[in-house]
Amino acid sequence: MSEEGTIDVGTVTRVWSVGWQWPWAVILVVMLGGNFLYAADRTVLGIGVLVAGLGIAVAGVRAVTRHSGDAFADGIRSVRRAVADELDLDDTSTIHPLAVGSDSVVGFDRSKRYDLAVVTLGESALTVHHDGSMNLLSRTWTVGDQTERIPYEDVRSVTEEDGTLRMELVDGGTKSLPTDSRPDDLLTALGRRLEGIDAAE
Repeated sequence: MSEEGTIDVGTVTRVWSVGWQWPWAVILVVMLGGNFLYAADRTVLGIGVLVAGLGIAVAGVRAVTRHSGDAFADGIRSVRRAVADELDLDDTSTIHPLAVGSDSVVGFDRSKRYDLAVVTLGESALTVHHDGSMNLLSRTWTVGDQTERIPYEDVRSVTEEDGTLRMELVDGGTKSLPTDSRPDDLLTALGRRLEGIDAAE
């Protein structure tokens, strides 16, 4: 069963939304304010629109700059808890979300949206939730019900290169999971489990 929830962004929702869409907001404010100034000859109203609109856009940019990192972390924590609940786990330390951002905005380190693959390391196998997502603009996250179980004994090796986690399988196949950042904790933990399988054989 898929799970979904909201992300705590720590600021006013409307200001947050304007911040993520600041290029369009600025264009709209300039067009509207310019129309009042020049076409409608309403100087005071035009100046008011420009000042208020650009002020809100600046506040939005500041909100996203200050809080997007915390919002991303909150979304990841929520996804980990949801997967833990689904798999009936008390500990979330074995759950590793791999995020790939899309729809980036000029000036921000974080992207608006992320596709998530969530890898959970169990006793004898790893489980991959393939269809998770996180949307910082709409402040939502989802964990889908498309899962895949891969026994450790079926994995020959695991590596990360050029933004892709690759698992070479014993049968000659390959499982690839994209990721924006190198998942060092996952690589270390999975490597230990594979070493344990090799030692047991």
